[in-house]
Amino acid sequence: MRVFRSADEFPSIRFPVVTMGSYDGLHFGHRVLLERVRQRAAEACGESVVVTFWPHPRQVLPGGGEVKLLNTLEEKLYLLREAGIDNVAVLPFTPGLAGMSSDDFVRKVLVGGLGMKHFVVGYNHRFGSGKQGDFASLQQLQEGLGFVAERVGRRDVHEEKVSSTVIRGMIAAGEMTRAAEFLTRGYILIADLRDGRVLPGAAEKLLPPPGRYPVAVETEGRRLREVLVVGEEGTVRLAGWSGGDCDGVLITFI
Repeated sequence: MRVFRSADEFPSIRFPVVTMGSYDGLHFGHRVLLERVRQRAAEACGESVVVTFWPHPRQVLPGGGEVKLLNTLEEKLYLLREAGIDNVAVLPFTPGLAGMSSDDFVRKVLVGGLGMKHFVVGYNHRFGSGKQGDFASLQQLQEGLGFVAERVGRRDVHEEKVSSTVIRGMIAAGEMTRAAEFLTRGYILIADLRDGRVLPGAAEKLLPPPGRYPVAVETEGRRLREVLVVGEEGTVRLAGWSGGDCDGVLITFI
């Protein structure tokens, strides 16, 4: 999977089939979109592209408030690679980008920069300054700019809406098994280990409430069952860890 950190780095991509969003958590609804993107790319002998943003838009936009994230950027890229995506464009989310109109973003970044040929969006996707852009506006642009817009319908789990906000509430409540159903896999944490202490990759990483949680730790080709302890004071450690210090360890709640 190729990763590009700005619009200036976009390479030549064969028939780009694109989707776009924050993709925090990479939940069931996201995975339906990604599978459709991969399907359309395969049909056209093209490449799949995810356009995402860092930092999270709510950390930049006025009134966004403090937001705890389901995934750090490193974790998001891990999950997108796991999902089989060919290319990821990580665009710095700045006030300037936030102020760009949806039409300009499509013209200058998605078509002018990436050469987008097919755009797959979710049922309620909105983008651009003031969230002006939606599926209807994409339909108005597609013929003149030479791309096809496609909308994927809503997907529920147990007749419940799937969203990153809903899953954040589950994690915050310690409902790790229920969250895994909505995520389609166990909640992950990529962290460094120091004397058994777990150091997440970002202060904004959402952790469950204080308690003991069964996890799988993957390091140096091994997958070990361990217990992760979240302390009342916010510390995180692996109980009885004897594997030494490690960087970038994948920890999955099970």
